[in-house]
Amino acid sequence: MAGTAAPVPSPPLADGVRAPEWDEGLDCWVVTDPRLAQQVLHHPGFASGTFERSFQLYMTDASRAEYRELTEFLRLWFVQADAPEHTSLRRPVQRMLSASYVRSLAPRVEEITDECLTELAAARPQDVVPTVAEGISGRVMAHVVGIDVPPPVLHRWSQTLSLFIGAMYRRDHAQAAHRVMVEMSEALAGARALEGFPAGTPADRARTTATWAMCLFGGLETTASLLGSTVLTALGDRALWETVTRDADGAVSGVVESVLVGRPPLRHLGRVVAYDQEIAGARLRRGDLVLVSLTGQGPLDEAGAGAPGGCPVTGAGGDRNLVFGKGPHYCVGAPLARLEAAVLLRRLAARFPDARLGEEAAVWGPNLSYVGLDHLYVDLGREV
Repeated sequence: MAGTAAPVPSPPLADGVRAPEWDEGLDCWVVTDPRLAQQVLHHPGFASGTFERSFQLYMTDASRAEYRELTEFLRLWFVQADAPEHTSLRRPVQRMLSASYVRSLAPRVEEITDECLTELAAARPQDVVPTVAEGISGRVMAHVVGIDVPPPVLHRWSQTLSLFIGAMYRRDHAQAAHRVMVEMSEALAGARALEGFPAGTPADRARTTATWAMCLFGGLETTASLLGSTVLTALGDRALWETVTRDADGAVSGVVESVLVGRPPLRHLGRVVAYDQEIAGARLRRGDLVLVSLTGQGPLDEAGAGAPGGCPVTGAGGDRNLVFGKGPHYCVGAPLARLEAAVLLRRLAARFPDARLGEEAAVWGPNLSYVGLDHLYVDLGREV
C-alpha cells in the first residue's frame, strides 16, 4: 500500500456529489457517485494495493505465514501497483495487446465462436454459459497466452481465485487457491506470451508468471459474464433481436455497450486510502478500504473517458462509464472483450435468427467478486 505518499490536493467536486458512505457490514467506504468514483480511481490519494490490506485485515498471522507463496503471487499482479511501478509493468502487456493485435485476432475469434455455437446446437439442453460464454472466453485466452488448457480448467482456476479474493478469511478457499496457483504456474512455464518477458532471475520469472496469470484471470470470468449477459439482453427483447438479425447499423455494438452499462460484469473496484483526507465532508483514514462502484453513467469529463475516440477495435463510442476502470488502470483487455461480445452476437444472429430464450432461462451465480450467469438456457431453432 502506498501509504507513505505525500498528500495531493483533490480537484474541487461539483455541487450535489454524494459523499462516500461507511458500510458497517463490509467494514469499508462505498463510493456510488460516478463523478466521485472517477476522481477516486485517478487520484494518488487512493492506492491500488487492496490485496495487501485485505491480507492484513482478513487473514490471521498463521494463515498468512502458511500461504505466503499464494499471497506473494497475488501481490505481484501489476493491478495491485501504482505509478511508476504499475506503468512500467503494464507497458509491455499493453503493447502486446495493442489494437492492431486484437484486430488481427478477429478471424480466430470468429472460428472459435462458430465452433462453440456448433457445440451448443448439438447440446441438450442448450446452455449458453458453459458451451459458448466460457468456451469462447477460455479458448480465446488460451490462444492469446499460448497454452493448451481447456476452458473448463481455465474457468475453474479463475473461479477458485475469485472465491479466495472475495473471502480471504476462509481456509478452504486459501487451500484451493494455492493449488490453482501451482497449476497455473506450471501451465504458464512454456507459454508463448511469456517469450520476451524478463526471466533471468527467479524474481523475474515469478513476476512474469504472475503477470500472465493475472491476464488469464482478467480475460475469463468477467468476459464470460459479458458474453452471457449480451445474449440474454438481445434475446430478451424481440424487437431488439430483430435489429440485430438485420445487422442494422450500430445494433450489435449498441447492445454490447448497453450491457456494459446496465449489467457490468464487475460492479466495483477496490482502493486503499493512502493518507488521512476529507472528501465531501467524510473523514477517510489511512488504510481504510474503499469500494468504488462502476455501475451507471455520469457526466464524466472527456479527459476521464477510458477511450475518448471510441474503441479502436470495435468502433464503439468513447466510454461514458467506468466499467473498464479509468485512467492508468484502464483495462488493457477492454477491446478484446468488446470484440468477443460483438462477434458472438453477429455470428449467433446470422446462424440462428429464430433463437429464443428457454423457460426460466437465466440462472445467476452467487459469486462475490463479479456478476455473471451460471446458466442461460436457449432454443436456437433452425440454422440458416
